[in-house]
Amino acid sequence: MSAVVLLLVKGVVLDATRGDIPQLYLPLLADLQNRHTLWLDPEQPKLFWFLLGRGHGADMLLVSFGGPTAHQILSVVYLLSIAALVHRMAVRLTTGWILPGCAALIAMWSSFIGLETGRFHYETGAFLLFVCWAGPLYATTKARVIFRALVPTVMSIAIMVPQAAIIATAFLMAGAGAGWFAHGPRGIVRPLGVAAIGLGTAALSLLVNQIYLGIAEVNPIGVFMPLINVERFRQISSLELMVYVNNAQGIKYAGFSMRDIVAAFGRLREVLWSLFFGTNFWTYPAFIVACAALLRVRRPQGNGPFVVGLALCLLAVISLITLTSHGSLERMLAFRSVATPLIAISIIVPLADLFRRRQLQLRLVSLPSAMVTIALAALVATVVARSQGEITRVRMQGALAFVTGRIGLVGTSPSFDDLDPRRCREVSSHVPADWHILPVNSALRFLPTCAESPLLPSGRVVDTLHPVFLPDYGDVLLGPAPISIAALRRHNVNAFYIESDRLDFWAHGQSPLFDSDSMPRNLDVLHVGADYILLTWKGLGAPISDEQVAAITALRNRSRVTGPGKDYWDGIATLAAWRSRQDSTEK
Repeated sequence: MSAVVLLLVKGVVLDATRGDIPQLYLPLLADLQNRHTLWLDPEQPKLFWFLLGRGHGADMLLVSFGGPTAHQILSVVYLLSIAALVHRMAVRLTTGWILPGCAALIAMWSSFIGLETGRFHYETGAFLLFVCWAGPLYATTKARVIFRALVPTVMSIAIMVPQAAIIATAFLMAGAGAGWFAHGPRGIVRPLGVAAIGLGTAALSLLVNQIYLGIAEVNPIGVFMPLINVERFRQISSLELMVYVNNAQGIKYAGFSMRDIVAAFGRLREVLWSLFFGTNFWTYPAFIVACAALLRVRRPQGNGPFVVGLALCLLAVISLITLTSHGSLERMLAFRSVATPLIAISIIVPLADLFRRRQLQLRLVSLPSAMVTIALAALVATVVARSQGEITRVRMQGALAFVTGRIGLVGTSPSFDDLDPRRCREVSSHVPADWHILPVNSALRFLPTCAESPLLPSGRVVDTLHPVFLPDYGDVLLGPAPISIAALRRHNVNAFYIESDRLDFWAHGQSPLFDSDSMPRNLDVLHVGADYILLTWKGLGAPISDEQVAAITALRNRSRVTGPGKDYWDGIATLAAWRSRQDSTEK
């Protein structure tokens, strides 16, 4: 029943709460369905599509038949496999069948499900958790079948996300620690051998990228930029876009200044709080005490080294998140939430032994004990899932309405900050059909709702990572205004969307074209909506008023110091400094 509900709310209805899913993942999967390949399209190369899609063969097969949203069903399958892995881990922490099953149920609805199934992170999470389980198991036992499964998994991780090979290596080093604990120095050889295979595959994957794309990877850009083949890379993307994107997202890495150390400890506190306390944690103490009072469980003999390996894997995850605030890494390691039911079991077992020795355990027959324990586990899972907003009456009603055909495309289109997806068609109706629409602000509302929307032709609204003016990206962002105008007009970007009271001015909105002295000289008003305005080139609309210029200028000024806009403007400053250095070097 739990799996059916999970499939309904996470696999059937479009699960997109962040803007990169409709802008990036869904178009990538649609292109995969149409072209049946993840290699670059020579006519319209999309760098990030290739970097995201490589190595996802299961998606290629399923999406070819079922369309882009079929990927969500595959994500649910990976989530169920994560629950199965938690069950196998729990089996080595306790005797009996009840607690492992409860751990799997809770893991199925852990805070991990707050991650959208429209991403690939369930797949990478399942693969990495498999390494976390199989690495210590391979190091502490003599089961060669584990090796046959572990090596392809590590190689697949290295192809999908070469940087994740470092995470897999950390887990295998944790396995080596468990092997040392079990067999002495010779116990570290086998897991480290598998780690070497993974790192070698990652190096080969990066080499292929370097030859094919002109750059081995784009994240972190500072590591790979010195080796870039500029001529080849400019055929595919833009150096200026790479510099801007990597400096406009608030990504922080741990340094040695006091500020960096304080930030790192803040991230550590957040991770530990989410593991041991978190939202609505009250159900866990009740579950732990009740299970200890009801169940006669013991710790299996001879599993100490395996438990050490799991603990070292968790320590590796916590350390990696502490060192950086990179959102993608945090999502990749979001499966860490399944550690909470395992930690609960590790507390229940010794507590049950204490209750047994003090004769505090309730003397119930096994069936009522099992029923009470499972009911408590279901309560924990429900409370956690509701805290993530995944089990709600509105969500269930929407899923049932979609399954029964009562709502269709518009009703299931992704919407951000309650923006009606039909706004996309409304705005488009006021713009000539062959023009591109550039969002000046509303980077977190209108842009993700409408860029690559199924309600509009592809490319109608300019997106963030593959804009139509990519070859002139730096000129558009940095100007001066006449150069920005020439670049935009050359690519038929003739309409500009500005929304009232939105401070999220992504790269395009920071162009000098939208400075207060430039707008009256170069822009006219194409249309005024209820809470937005469309601008166009001088002579193609009505003159822009002083009040409209002042309102737009006020929004831009506020965005420099408030909310996400501040990071966006910092990205522009970094890009300007980088380009200045490049110009000085060329001279």
